[in-house]
Amino acid sequence: MTEQSTDVDVVVIGAGPAGENVAGRVVRGGLSCAVVEDHLAGGECSYYACIPSKALLRPMELAAEVGRVRGLRLEGPIDVPA
Repeated sequence: MTEQSTDVDVVVIGAGPAGENVAGRVVRGGLSCAVVEDHLAGGECSYYACIPSKALLRPMELAAEVGRVRGLRLEGPIDVPA
């Protein structure tokens, strides 16, 4: 098998949130970019940390907010298993 050489302007090591941001800015700026990631593209937040946690917490925050606004009410309890 022969190796092919491809030139890129920028190599971003790590595709977490900062790496994704850098790669996007590089490409929007007209440069080519390669991203090197050995585990999770997008970083851990997209898979197990921030984003899933926020999805679980948001209904409770919304329910609390509804309780603070006159004229609004919840229609039944929050279906946690769903």
